[in-house]
Amino acid sequence: MSLRPIVLPTIIGVQSDGRHGHLNQPHHPLTNDMQTQNTRLNDVDVLISGYGPTGATLANLMGKRGYRVLVIDQESAIYDKPRAITADQEVLRVLQEFGVADEVAAASTPHPGTDYVGLQGQVIKRFYPAPPPNALGWEPSWMFVQPDLEAVLRKAVDRQPHVRSLLAHRLIGFEQDPHTVTAQIQRLSDGAPLTVRARYAIAADGASSIVRKQLAAPVEDLAFDEWWLVVDAWISGPIQLPERCVQYCRPSRPGTYIVGPGTLRRWEIKLLPHEDPAHFRDSHEAVWRILGEFTDTRSLTHCRTAVYRFHALVVHDWRHGRVFLAGDAAHQMPPFLGQGLCAGIRDASNLAWKLDAVMRGLSGDHLLDSYTVERKKHVRTVVGHAKSFGLIIGELDVNKARERDRILEQDLRLGRAETIRQRFIPGLESGLLAHKSNGELQTGAGELFIQPWVRQGQGDWQRLDDLTGPRFVVLASSLDTLSALDPESLGIIQAIDGRCVLVQAGTASGHESRDAHATPIFEERDGLLTHWLAAYHAVAVIARPDKYVYGIAQNAHHLRQLLLELRAALIEPAVQGDRDEHG
Repeated sequence: MSLRPIVLPTIIGVQSDGRHGHLNQPHHPLTNDMQTQNTRLNDVDVLISGYGPTGATLANLMGKRGYRVLVIDQESAIYDKPRAITADQEVLRVLQEFGVADEVAAASTPHPGTDYVGLQGQVIKRFYPAPPPNALGWEPSWMFVQPDLEAVLRKAVDRQPHVRSLLAHRLIGFEQDPHTVTAQIQRLSDGAPLTVRARYAIAADGASSIVRKQLAAPVEDLAFDEWWLVVDAWISGPIQLPERCVQYCRPSRPGTYIVGPGTLRRWEIKLLPHEDPAHFRDSHEAVWRILGEFTDTRSLTHCRTAVYRFHALVVHDWRHGRVFLAGDAAHQMPPFLGQGLCAGIRDASNLAWKLDAVMRGLSGDHLLDSYTVERKKHVRTVVGHAKSFGLIIGELDVNKARERDRILEQDLRLGRAETIRQRFIPGLESGLLAHKSNGELQTGAGELFIQPWVRQGQGDWQRLDDLTGPRFVVLASSLDTLSALDPESLGIIQAIDGRCVLVQAGTASGHESRDAHATPIFEERDGLLTHWLAAYHAVAVIARPDKYVYGIAQNAHHLRQLLLELRAALIEPAVQGDRDEHG
């Protein structure tokens, strides 16, 4: 089987005047045949509709793998106001794959933690980032300015030789057959039509997704529907503000205070039943008045006001033939867990490696069904948590709020309350994971794998992913475990473009072992993997390209069995039990 991406003719995104479609890139010579009224673009591997964080991440992930990608967006530039403001370590780990995580991290600030404040101003709940060590190699939670983040993502796209972008273009319709998706695109400046044919299309075009509407995809309503006012402002003078984020759980006016990067601050304020959302869209005076219920506005400079109807929605099926939904096109959630952008980035990571595996012939087409299986269940759990926090914050009944305070204060005092933010983000619960004979997940399967700092020989310390890449990796702490792999097991690893890696504490010399497999030896700096394996009484782990654990082996025989099961799952239809979740 081929282990290289299929290369199609070079795509040059063109306008009818022969200029390159990306507004921020130099012009390229015209190489496409053109018709007077309709420009036909060369075939691409992947068409992405929507150039926000999800679409840009997916374009980078696929471009990094060598695929021809066209990404379009109806806007002519990045929206210049902050929207998403919080993200978790998993996002940086995905951005690490295409080389921008350090740049993004340098412009962000660590999340300071959140206090929930009750009726009497007392702390009733705490919600803090995980303490060190940072198991994924990055800050557990961090704050950012979305326009700056998007600019970094788009600059990374500009560096991808096989990716082109068309701004101020809108997808107006599409058709698909068993082999391709043919999309009709309109240039918004003059209405000129363009046509592009792709092997796959991804809708990352937001909550009002044109693609989702054309598909008439059923949507599950998780019963959360509230109007909130969001106000962003810059500190421009002396002001007393909390050091941490605060959830003001007061029935008279529920609200949220968020500490952004630098001098950026955000307030999310629940509108009361008698208030008209349109009034706050039209009146800055009304916005500033309601903000005055939370802080002294005299030292603030207004940045943005938005009135949102917070929803909890999940689309039933995220795959429709060769068309996929991602990000807000597939799910919407209230912001109380700061997971909206994170969920879209996870979608991109999950889908990218599976598209790659199918297009390279490493797996059958059925692998793409696991995208919905895995991501939908994960998102529903996250949405459920965000909804539950929103209900805590937004309670308007004083008696119920008083009882809420009593219960939460008691749980906090007795140590029963979970206070670590990351523990509300689940692992995968179904899909391409190692299962027991009874259909349950094997221990550790579906967990997000750790990322220790490692080095080869006397080289520099690096994060593990930078040395292994986005592929299946078999990691062990003992050479005996890897040496026990038989030719069939080694053949499976080679067939799926996997890699064996030995990670040990205190390894001082040698870039490779002396065994026939020439296994790279990494020394780990902090003993993270050694302790992780010991906690599972395991000798090895198989990590997927998106860094989720496929399975954990208790011995060499178990490792060989896991590899056999992985090969079968990639080649044959999805494991029994996943079909019901997908359907």
